Amino acid sequence: MANKKLGFNTAYSVVVANMIGVGVFTSLGFQLVDLHSYISILALWLFGGFLALNGSLCYAELSATYPKSGGEYNFIRQAFGDEVGFLSGWTSSIVGFAAPIAASAHAFSKYFLDVTHFNINPLYVSILIILIISIVNCISLAYSSKFQVLTTFAKIALLGLLIVGGLYVVFYAKPHAIGTSFLVVGDYKRELISPAFWVSLIYVSYAYSGWNASSYIIEDIENPKKVVPQSIMFGVISVIIVYTLLNFVFILSSNPTSLVGREDFVFNVANNLFSINGALLISALIAFFLISTISALILIGPRVIQTISLDYPFFTFLVKNNNNGTPYRSILTQAFISIVILVTSSFDFIMSTMGLILSFFSTLAVVGLMVLRHKHPNIERPIKTPLYPLPAILFIGFNVWIMYYVVTIKPTQGIYSFIFLLVGTMLYYIAKFNNKRKTE
Repeated sequence: MANKKLGFNTAYSVVVANMIGVGVFTSLGFQLVDLHSYISILALWLFGGFLALNGSLCYAELSATYPKSGGEYNFIRQAFGDEVGFLSGWTSSIVGFAAPIAASAHAFSKYFLDVTHFNINPLYVSILIILIISIVNCISLAYSSKFQVLTTFAKIALLGLLIVGGLYVVFYAKPHAIGTSFLVVGDYKRELISPAFWVSLIYVSYAYSGWNASSYIIEDIENPKKVVPQSIMFGVISVIIVYTLLNFVFILSSNPTSLVGREDFVFNVANNLFSINGALLISALIAFFLISTISALILIGPRVIQTISLDYPFFTFLVKNNNNGTPYRSILTQAFISIVILVTSSFDFIMSTMGLILSFFSTLAVVGLMVLRHKHPNIERPIKTPLYPLPAILFIGFNVWIMYYVVTIKPTQGIYSFIFLLVGTMLYYIAKFNNKRKTE
């Protein structure tokens, strides 16, 4: 049976669902450790969105010019060759999708148990939600895309209600108790040029990661040269608005000292705004949001694994599709990897290394855009990056600056990233040797 192509709604929902995940509900507590002015915090989210928007303009050109599934794997391979391309695909499969699935499932279990008060090991809940959503995505692309559209647009609507409801409580229901009493101006001019600002941007960059999501499923999208770039750009703009307003509500609602260093600071925020019952409701909504995020990651990630498998017969086992054209073996493999990460790694470990590695390869993909402009000067480019090369230069320059600060201030993240890439290099040469042996 022919597999129905996906339209703009699904492509857009995949981008938004991949972006709005665990990051925005955990980052603020870490940012407030070193940054105290609300101006600095809002500048973080606006600047992170600005970088994502510049990157999205570059990815729009890459997606329209090289319309093949795989995201960075396809673009970087075109620009820098097989080995670097394989490393980006390895990174996308593990860090870009399997690890965030594990992190989101972990966060889901915490919020779910906060609401239900079930006496269950959170690990069991995390594993169960990964398996359930993976099975839904195995049934068919049509079912999984409908599920994705439904959960994503519900997520946007509920986040809108949280923002509007939060602002209403702050300025009308509790103007004397809350109002603007918690806004700390502080020495924002010093903070904006401090190393802490740039290190905090790695958390924000992770929260914005996923803006390139629809480029991973290009071959499953109807009219991809038009739909993919539109879904990326509209998705980024939507999330910038949501993130900035959402963090403004967070800052307005609570004394910053009560949020510092807390992963679950949203519970405190909701309690201050809507009382304990409201806090439980918000926790339930966040758990629902995370279902949408996990679904989007499970929908897209296997397409990277499948693309790599087609290029390297060593991974041929993963290419098998069912009668509906769904890469069920890739989906189940990704679920297995996510569960292994979940069982063997802490939440902090998963979160701490993802932002750095993802920033490196998204930056390399934009460098690849500049390389491919010279490498393939006569190829048709249905969409060209506006004001090129300025968006590419801004995206590359600021990301290199951020990564420099992260590696110098938190060298452990750099070591983990290097080991991860070393393992990927070893796998590449094993797969390459297998290809060579089969052709002899």
